[in-house]
Amino acid sequence: MSLSNDALIYLSAEDVAAVIPSPAVLVEHLESMFRHKAQGNTEMPPKLGIHPSDDGFLHAMPASIPKLSAAGLKWVAAYPKNAAHGLPQVSGLVILNDPETGIASAILDASVITASRTAAASALAARYLARRDSGTLGILGCGVQGRSHLEAFASEFSLRSVFAFDVNSSTATRFAAEASDSHPFDVVIATSAREVVVNCDLVITAGPITNPPHAAIQPGWLQPGAFASSIDYGSYWHADALAEMDILCTDDIAQYASHQEHGYLQGLPAIDLELSRLVTGEHSGRLDASQRTFACNLGIALEDVVVAKNVVDRARQLGLGQDLAR
Repeated sequence: MSLSNDALIYLSAEDVAAVIPSPAVLVEHLESMFRHKAQGNTEMPPKLGIHPSDDGFLHAMPASIPKLSAAGLKWVAAYPKNAAHGLPQVSGLVILNDPETGIASAILDASVITASRTAAASALAARYLARRDSGTLGILGCGVQGRSHLEAFASEFSLRSVFAFDVNSSTATRFAAEASDSHPFDVVIATSAREVVVNCDLVITAGPITNPPHAAIQPGWLQPGAFASSIDYGSYWHADALAEMDILCTDDIAQYASHQEHGYLQGLPAIDLELSRLVTGEHSGRLDASQRTFACNLGIALEDVVVAKNVVDRARQLGLGQDLAR
C-alpha cells in the first residue's frame, strides 16, 4: 500500500516488529538521544500517572527532541496481575506529532517499542558501567523484558552463559529453550534468585513492579565487579544490597525523584548520576574491575519517541501501516 508522507498511519505490533532496528542499532540511537539530553536539546516532563486499580497504573509520557524532528507521547498501562488472565502486563500506544505543525502523524502499538528500547537503555548503561570482559548474564524475570534484554546484551557482550530464573518455572523453561535455539552459549535454569545473582557478572531484574519491593536479593549476593540493571523499580533488591553499590545511575533524575515522592522506589537511595553524563564522558563511569555498579532506568519518553520516529520513517519507506482517514 502506498502511503503519503502526510498521512496519519497506524502501525500494529506486527508492523513495528517488522521494521524496528536491531538491538545494536537501537543502542546507538539511544546513545545519540542521550547526548542531546545532556546538551539540553530535549523536553520531557516527569510521567503523569493515574491509578484506576490498586495493582495497576497508566502513565502519560510526552517528549520532544527538536533536532531529531521527533515529538510525541506514549500512553502506557502496567497491570502486573494481567498475567493471571492471559493478558499483557504492559500495553500502550505511541502517538507521534509533526513538530512544526503539531498535527498527529502516526499511532503505533507500544509493546515492541517498550520492550526493545528498555533493553537497549540497559545495554547502553552496561556499556559504561560493566566490565568489558563480562560474560555471564543473569535474567530474573523471563517474560517479554527478559527476552528483549537477552538479545540486547548478546549484541553488546560476548556471552558465555546465561542463568535464568522466574517464579513461574514453566516461563523459565520456555525462555531457556528459546535462548538455546537461537544462541550458542549455555543457558542454565536457576532454582533461585540467589543462584542467578552470585554466579553472574551481568544481572537483570525484570520481574513485576511491587510496592513495597519484595526485596528478594540480599546483601552479599552481587559479586565485586558485577553490574546490575533494574527495570522493576528496584522491586527485586533489598535496601542493604543496594547500599553495597559503588556507582548508581538512572535515565532521568527528575523522574526518579518524582517516583520516590509518589511512594515508589522504596529502599532505593537517592541517585545523582544520569546516564546522559556517562554518554558524554562528564562522568567516568567504572573506575576499576572490583566496583559493583547499578542502573535503575525507569524508562523515559525520550527513548520511546526517538525509537518510534525511526520505526515510522522506515515503515513509510516500505509502505507499511494503515492509512487512517483524518
